[in-house]
Amino acid sequence: MSDDSLLDAGQLARLKAKLRSGDAPAPAGDQRPPASALPELGVIFFSGLSGDSDPYDLLVEVSRFVDRAGYNAVWTPERHFTEVGGAYPNPALLGAAVAMITENVRIRSGSVNLPLHDTLRVAEEWALVDNLSGGRVDLAVAPGWHSRDFVLKPEAYETRGQVLNESREELRKLWRGVAVERTDPAGERHDILTFPRPVQPDLPLWLTSSKSVDSWRFAGEQGLNVLTALINFGPAELQNRIGIYREARARAGLDPEAGVVSLMLHTYVGTDTYEAVERVRGPMTEYLGSFVTQHATSGQAEAQDKARTLQNLDADRDEFLEMVFQRYVSSSSLIGDVKQARQTLEGFRDMGVDEVACLVDFGLSKDEVLASLGRLSQLLQKGA
Repeated sequence: MSDDSLLDAGQLARLKAKLRSGDAPAPAGDQRPPASALPELGVIFFSGLSGDSDPYDLLVEVSRFVDRAGYNAVWTPERHFTEVGGAYPNPALLGAAVAMITENVRIRSGSVNLPLHDTLRVAEEWALVDNLSGGRVDLAVAPGWHSRDFVLKPEAYETRGQVLNESREELRKLWRGVAVERTDPAGERHDILTFPRPVQPDLPLWLTSSKSVDSWRFAGEQGLNVLTALINFGPAELQNRIGIYREARARAGLDPEAGVVSLMLHTYVGTDTYEAVERVRGPMTEYLGSFVTQHATSGQAEAQDKARTLQNLDADRDEFLEMVFQRYVSSSSLIGDVKQARQTLEGFRDMGVDEVACLVDFGLSKDEVLASLGRLSQLLQKGA
């Protein structure tokens, strides 16, 4: 975590970004929400840890609730071969389920790891969800990061960034009805068009990005939205990256004010801030420890160093995790009472965050999650 994570919500609320204006229309899915004191709010699932609850029961009940309460999106991830997150191996399947029980929310992947898949199958699956939902599909795409995931497609690991870009462009073509060429077992070339045809003429796309500044710049140049999380940097770095993103859009001849920045935040809104912090202390500390430990097998040297540091702390491990917990709660999460939540959201909105994806499945029970989202929805109902 960065030292910037020591900023509290009050300081965040006082951070000011330059006022933005602009009337140029943007492509479908790339238009920022209307100006507001607060970002749009959605929910995201990532870990599958939900106290004693069945993770799918939690997803269904939360999706039904937020669809009625005015939240804007339900995000589901793609995660493989690990207990934490292993409930979510296929966001298209989950998206189909959400499509059948909701009417209003956008149905989003957060994210599809494109290098693991044939783009034809991605186009087919998500066009089906688009039909089931009446045209409510958005996709965040990512290169993948854990080397073990690439047992599914080992040849794509070293070039996953390049594969992501090629697959993304092919996916957009297929969605728009442009056939792509493929070779059958006899060596004959075919122009392939996928079915069913989607409802939306264009597919709204987010690029999942965290630490890499270059990926923010690339997203701006390509006219992509961005899904991010405060995992490898703090709020000050986030604001800097958003500035880079907007500037890149402008240099590419795109409206710098269009394009959506969506931020994932661990979320629990309690009856008061002390109660909220204490309620999440145990589940979140365990979650943070398990998340860091996963990096030990990721195949990335920097991540492995972090995991080894945590594993070698021995008696100091609890103290270290408490320090991480305090920093994360104070600046990089949506944890507190309704007043605290408003201050935090105002601060991120001032930085240029358009949407917050509320991560809810990190160890709380279904009843606690629903109660939290109910309290948070007061801000939506007031149109704040």
